[in-house]
Amino acid sequence: MKKILFLSATICTAAFTHAQVLQSDNFNSYNVATIIGQGSPAYQKLNGANTDYMVVNSGNASKGFAITGAATAGTSTSRYAWKDGLDTAWAGRTVGNNIIQIEFDFFTGPTSTSNNGGGMEMIDEFENYLGGFTMNQSTKTLYGIYTPNGDTDPTLVNLGTTPIVLPANTWVRLGWAYNSVTGVITLKGPGFNGTVTGNVGDPLELDYAVQNLESTNTANSVSTFDNVMVKAVAVENLLNTSEIQNKEIGFSIYPNPTTDFINIKMKSKYSDVYIYDAAGFRIDAVMVNGKIDVRKLVPGMYMLGVKTESGLVTHKFIKK
Repeated sequence: MKKILFLSATICTAAFTHAQVLQSDNFNSYNVATIIGQGSPAYQKLNGANTDYMVVNSGNASKGFAITGAATAGTSTSRYAWKDGLDTAWAGRTVGNNIIQIEFDFFTGPTSTSNNGGGMEMIDEFENYLGGFTMNQSTKTLYGIYTPNGDTDPTLVNLGTTPIVLPANTWVRLGWAYNSVTGVITLKGPGFNGTVTGNVGDPLELDYAVQNLESTNTANSVSTFDNVMVKAVAVENLLNTSEIQNKEIGFSIYPNPTTDFINIKMKSKYSDVYIYDAAGFRIDAVMVNGKIDVRKLVPGMYMLGVKTESGLVTHKFIKK
């Protein structure tokens, strides 16, 4: 397994001009049932039963998508779900938007003995991995996954000088960006922010994936996803506030900085609100009459996320 040094991640605001949404899903519009056949285009699968791919309740009024991994080992036990159209959307992007970036919320799940890995990954037409993540359910160790430049087989990469181990039963926001001109893949998340270089190609498909990471396995696993956003951009801007998008939907917060409450103004309907700390861990929050209580937060920088009909919108704030 290759190793690479990643630096600590921070939340900042960067330029976000001419970005295009290529695919997105917050799963709220789906029935609590198998996701296979739902959506437009409809979700498809490889391996397993339809009931291994389920829309689930995941918050105050939210839904997510969960894949159940097999309780055995072997390549045929892998589970993949995807929907077509990413290659077409990518081909129609604005000239100059040569970076595709993917962000999603991932639930680490309970303590487990399963050696399944759960995460998301992107491939090109030659099945080169253009970045992604997988987390070993038994150890909660998070890895990057990509096909190195000049190789044909995917490689797992450690995301720090020591492994990144995520806490159980925690939502975390992860993101990676792929530069289709240089092959550089940027991976960001709790405690890491760095790059590797893969093959140059065009994105074909984004997969929700559960794969066995060891030669033995005797326990199944559940990997849950939410708030997926795929964009074409000119400049990598992972896990940052989109000021332009916020203006378009009339999303603003005040006061900022704050000591006790945040007030929210927005035009769009919402189903849930979250707070992400500087590392990207998600904290459930409750909004009452447009107001969120943040008195229990320790002072520092945070990101407020609101789950809307058009996707997750975020805004940076400071707790004094």
